Amino acid sequence: MSIILHIDFNSFFASVEQQANPFLRGKPIAITGKRGLKDMKRSIIATASIEAKKLGIKPPISAIEAKQICPQLILLPGDMRKYSEITKRMLKALRDNSDSVEQFSTDEAFADITKTAQDYFGATIIAQIIRNEIKKTCGNRCTVSIGIGPNRTIAKLASGTIKPNGFTVIQPNKVLSFLDSQPIGNLCGIGRATEAHLNELGIDSFPKLRLADKELLLREFKQVTGNWLYNIARGIDNNLVDPLEEAPKSVGHSYTFPYDLELDGEIKTNLLALADQVAYRLRKDKLSAQVVSFFVRYHDFSGNHAQIRLSQPAQDGLTLYKNAWALLDRVRNNQKRIRLMGISTSGLLESDAPVSLFLKDKKMQHTLKAYDCIAHKFGSQAISRAATMKTFFQERASGWHYDHEL
Repeated sequence: MSIILHIDFNSFFASVEQQANPFLRGKPIAITGKRGLKDMKRSIIATASIEAKKLGIKPPISAIEAKQICPQLILLPGDMRKYSEITKRMLKALRDNSDSVEQFSTDEAFADITKTAQDYFGATIIAQIIRNEIKKTCGNRCTVSIGIGPNRTIAKLASGTIKPNGFTVIQPNKVLSFLDSQPIGNLCGIGRATEAHLNELGIDSFPKLRLADKELLLREFKQVTGNWLYNIARGIDNNLVDPLEEAPKSVGHSYTFPYDLELDGEIKTNLLALADQVAYRLRKDKLSAQVVSFFVRYHDFSGNHAQIRLSQPAQDGLTLYKNAWALLDRVRNNQKRIRLMGISTSGLLESDAPVSLFLKDKKMQHTLKAYDCIAHKFGSQAISRAATMKTFFQERASGWHYDHEL
């Protein structure tokens, strides 16, 4: 039977800032969204320190609302490069002391320690070694909560039971009693909609979920989710720790602007910059796109979206931009200001740039190769078209990726 470890940083971004700056320690601080401190009405709290959480700051929450709850709250702009370095150190500590590691987000990961630990006593020792290594390489303020169990789901649930700096071990013979002690909504995979649906069926605990007829779960939640609910109520999760990243099904980028866009000129400039970022990621992963999708959100939070299939696969920003602009021109409500735009590509093919016989296209391919070399060495913000020189997208974390590493 497997022994799986789940590790999760406590108040990750805020803890890193407190480690880096001693004057922030013991104080309520919060990390704002990509606009930082310039426009509080449009900024969201991404992470709050342990001290801030005790005062009622629970992300996600707007910065202005957080200040109303806690006037002494210190707001800081996020520093993704700093957080990225801490993520790498955490992953190294795991890889040095486990059989395999799967990153789950920027601040959490799973590790299969079955062979390394051999038993649950060994697992406890391995967990302490990992914790000490993180403390040594990341600092005392960067605490982690660790859960150990016979599968991924139980290990993740265990890591969330004691925070901050918690450590919980659930051996196989304790799995059902552990599940029965937890709210059903705490389980990763049971979101608000699923929990509400279960409650409508009279299922609000794991004992009741175990008593539910399998056919009922399959009928109400379809095959995949229904089977998963039936099995997890019994502590069964056969998903393995997979260190390999799946090939992306889509590549895209969206951005909420510091102010609402109205003029065609600034809309086109920002759209071109978005297209170049998506194209760079396509080329970096040696992919070409067959479908371009565009979505827009207006100042009143309404929106539109559309997509188009390309005549031939593409991986250059100008092609993506021209098609995205055509889509925007088709669906745009000219009476509304634009708050957010996004470009997404799908129908991905593993291929390099298409070969062209035209001199103009060949020159562009050489230019893109030079562009990619500079961007790879100095970061994607280090080079841009002249038309987008004044356009800047604040770096951010999304899922378990950091923008500057894409």
